[in-house]
Amino acid sequence: MTGPATQEVEVVLMQRFLDSGLCLELNDRRQLSQAIELRKAELVAGLAHPVARKWTKKLQKEVEPLLRMRLDARLGFVIDRWVELDSWWHKIPGVIGFQEPRPGLCERMRTQYDMQKKATPKDNEDAIAGRARHPIMQEKDKASAQVIKANEDANTEKVLAAVDSLSTKRMENFLAVERARHTGEKLIHHGPDLKFVEHVEQLEKSGKVQVSEDGAKDCIAPGLAPKVHKRRSGGKHIRE
Repeated sequence: MTGPATQEVEVVLMQRFLDSGLCLELNDRRQLSQAIELRKAELVAGLAHPVARKWTKKLQKEVEPLLRMRLDARLGFVIDRWVELDSWWHKIPGVIGFQEPRPGLCERMRTQYDMQKKATPKDNEDAIAGRARHPIMQEKDKASAQVIKANEDANTEKVLAAVDSLSTKRMENFLAVERARHTGEKLIHHGPDLKFVEHVEQLEKSGKVQVSEDGAKDCIAPGLAPKVHKRRSGGKHIRE
């Protein structure tokens, strides 16, 4: 069982403040009364939108009779739920946007957005006011963190597999280059490495690519930096 369409949380709170007698100035009372009437008009217009009316029927039939959809001029289509404890309509956290909802909204509401099982009116109020993260969003955060961790683990495994696939000679060469970089020894490019350096220098001269002053910072293998430059330790990258 629900109440009047305009008995929404903002309207109720403004009306309570007006009735409390704390607002004494006639001009202030007039402005507050106008704000209440304007909010009611916005609610009625939003509920009357054809898309909102269609989805309100679907939500009430397929999910819960206490739900409704309306068009909010600032947020787009939103879903309200009648909270019996407070006796007003309360906006469910999250918005749909200004496009018509995608098919499957009712199914998502039944599973992910079951407000009775996953949130209390206080949870909803705190989330809307920005005082706390909504329980539903906390679940999404947890799921996202698990996906991120799984991706990071998969990337780590790929890197380790690539390292394991290196031959002993290539690994020794890589370690030698890194040691030389940090000790100031000279690095001399040969074979494919030299060809790659010369190719990048040609591209740089033609203006097709740009290389930073310390090209080694941008290279996957710093020892292959295409610049000939002197490091703080005194070492040089030179061609031979």
